[in-house]
Amino acid sequence: MIDLQNKKLWGAERVERLTFSVRYDSGLKPFTGLEHYYGAQSLFGVAQILMISLNAFFHREVITQAPAAKGFKIVLGRAKQGSWEQALDLIITSPDTLAVAKDLGKNALYDLIKWALLSGAGLQFGLSYRKAKQRVRQLERENDDIQEKLEEALKRVHSPVKHQGLTVQIFSGRTLLATYDDMTLQYIETEVFDDETEALEVAISRFNARTGTGRLINTIDAVSVPFIPVDKLTQRENTLLADNLAQVARGRFVPIKAIVSKVTAANGHIKRYRMHHALPLT
Repeated sequence: MIDLQNKKLWGAERVERLTFSVRYDSGLKPFTGLEHYYGAQSLFGVAQILMISLNAFFHREVITQAPAAKGFKIVLGRAKQGSWEQALDLIITSPDTLAVAKDLGKNALYDLIKWALLSGAGLQFGLSYRKAKQRVRQLERENDDIQEKLEEALKRVHSPVKHQGLTVQIFSGRTLLATYDDMTLQYIETEVFDDETEALEVAISRFNARTGTGRLINTIDAVSVPFIPVDKLTQRENTLLADNLAQVARGRFVPIKAIVSKVTAANGHIKRYRMHHALPLT
């Protein structure tokens, strides 16, 4: 269980532990055992998500490879019989990393971990705590899109869902953090492109001028949605988006007009927008 107030965990010791568990159980098909290959792929994916996201939350740096994470590591704990449950221990080895974790606090850290686990699977989760919101905004401004970095890991986590019809649940102590099943698998694997465009009044919370990709919001505290350009953006559009990002960085919501089309999952949930044009509001 994550407990940032527990002195046994968060005292003067240099090695600290946060325990997660991954449970595999019946889904579309009854549980008759976890096949090694799919189970190994899934646990690998869970470890990737935790290491890439926690490194970003601790160090404000989005890494591509999980082994590049600094100040902590994840090791296998004791597996439990029944359905199938595997413990994963996050061991914090750096005093600097520990200090950041303590500063974030238990509630904000829960918020951030659930956001990392849920957002990329189409399970909307609004951040509740100020420090969690601040950290995500910092990452969006200063780094590549963390959810993009987690896409392949999420597909690996779903290996037992796709090939054995099981469900995957991730816990911290008794707290359920995420459930992956056939619905989340469909979200990850399905994209429907809408040809119709619409005009949205939005602000820009992340923007990469080189690729034209970014994230947009419809209020200053809203959950951001990614966008990709249909064609190469003009210099004027690049400047407009970059200037608007600077406004959001100062805590100001100054909307622009985005001409976009939707990319949705099979259930109609918006996965991203395709940016056709960006215009100032007149």
